[in-house]
Amino acid sequence: EAKLRAQKRLLTQALAERSDLRRELTAAIASLEGALQRLREQSQPLSLESLRGIEGAAAAAYFKAFSRLFPNSLGFESRQRRPPPDPVNACLSLGYTLLHFDAATACHENGLDVFLSFFHDPHYGRESLACDFVEPLRAQLDALVWQLFRQRTLSIDNFSLDNGRCLLNKSGRKRFYAHYEL
Repeated sequence: EAKLRAQKRLLTQALAERSDLRRELTAAIASLEGALQRLREQSQPLSLESLRGIEGAAAAAYFKAFSRLFPNSLGFESRQRRPPPDPVNACLSLGYTLLHFDAATACHENGLDVFLSFFHDPHYGRESLACDFVEPLRAQLDALVWQLFRQRTLSIDNFSLDNGRCLLNKSGRKRFYAHYEL
């Protein structure tokens, strides 16, 4: 629920700046609100499968609208992780990795078993509890990435392509890390 609220908040803020995207952003906001409503109306706990289905549908609507916030020249059409094919996906992947590391570190520092979780299935070597903790923070990272491109802190010149994957170059990493740490 916290993740969906944060995504809705980001798109609502974006709507204030990008009235040219009113239809796309409004549709995504309505989808997120519908998902939140489904979560609130449940009289009994949802199954994990149902919860994942609601989250997956909300994520699809969210990223469809979120991708429209970026210029076409960046090539960001949808969320693609491995390998990230464009500058926005490269930044999202790096940022989510950093968030995961911070969450795993916090788990270890507080004596929590990072391999046991609520929402992410355990897989060998995956710190599933850290994955759970990152979910509500993803929209904050998304907002940071949008800000970096919107304010032209990062541009296409800060990236290179290597066998179909997009990578931040040294100057791009320096700029990204400086803003991530704030």
